[in-house]
Amino acid sequence: MGFKQTVHRVLFGVVTGLGGIAGILFGLYSSRYLSGLSSVTVYACYAAFTILGLVVGILLADPIAENTSDTMESLANGLQKMALSEVVLGALGLVIGLGVAFFVSLAIQSIKFDTVPIVGAWLSPALILLNAVLFASLGAFVGVRFSATHSVRDFLDHKKEAQVPLVLIDTSIIVDGRLAAVLETGFLPGQLVVPQFVLGELQTLADSEDPLKRVRGRRGLELLEELRSAHPFQVTDDPVEGKGADQKLVKLARTSQAALLTNDYNLQKVASVQGVKVLNLNQLAAALKPTVLPGQVLQLSLQREGKEAHQGVAYFEDGTMVVVERGRPHIGKDVIAEVTSVMQTATGKMVFAKFRHLVEAAAASEESA
Repeated sequence: MGFKQTVHRVLFGVVTGLGGIAGILFGLYSSRYLSGLSSVTVYACYAAFTILGLVVGILLADPIAENTSDTMESLANGLQKMALSEVVLGALGLVIGLGVAFFVSLAIQSIKFDTVPIVGAWLSPALILLNAVLFASLGAFVGVRFSATHSVRDFLDHKKEAQVPLVLIDTSIIVDGRLAAVLETGFLPGQLVVPQFVLGELQTLADSEDPLKRVRGRRGLELLEELRSAHPFQVTDDPVEGKGADQKLVKLARTSQAALLTNDYNLQKVASVQGVKVLNLNQLAAALKPTVLPGQVLQLSLQREGKEAHQGVAYFEDGTMVVVERGRPHIGKDVIAEVTSVMQTATGKMVFAKFRHLVEAAAASEESA
């Protein structure tokens, strides 16, 4: 049985029981008005009030238990995503808030509310309870918020800084080379942040004995240098625990509530499971590829042979491959082709089309007509 189902059942029983108890207490309270009746009638009234209380409790139990269990499950999930420092400082803030609430409660108790008609007897306990909830919540909030900052000044300025979303950059995005072009479009808002350990990873690649790794590392450092002049980014050296750069990135994104910009599929899955918002340029590029449908007519420039002897291959501007049946004899020419099917592969889409006629032939037939 899951956490939510267990909490729901317990709360359902508790609310139902409280309804029955409330019915019994109401019956006892009403006994002063039943003194003139026989004992059988009095006990019957007690039973009626008890049953009425149980019925009301059962009717209210399900919605109360459902809403409360949902809230507790969300709270539990939120606690699992919190860093240890957030939990510790949040608990400390909660204790301090309750301490402040205790002294405020002493002041509330000294006030005479008995003179207030009807609600006078309940006013003091209600204010004490409200005071405890208010200061405890405030203390926990301040503790959690303070854990994400490094000084009191940062804490006071947090509201201003929070208006600008943070975007952590992965090594794969830096080496990719498309980041500057994406930033030029303005579709990636927020403050770019490059962690110090990512720069260290690039330095390690640039110093590697492997020629491919060395080229990737140097390319990444050069691209970062070009990016700084056009789109300034922030370099953070916050200490982050973790075995590798990927683990540190995910942890830093969680604690700073930042989005993670990456092209690494495995890193994206790990970060998504832990509740981190992930931005993937490969997914963005795939989403922006032109959509073609079977039966659509295209004008293509055949560039090379296909796998089969009769096939010719063309490409869209975004690199999507188009395989044209009976197109091999017309390689190097512009042709008119009709889309027959579209196949999704691990690397992208492949479009299959059948040759209809040459562009020159189509233009000549239109002029003669």
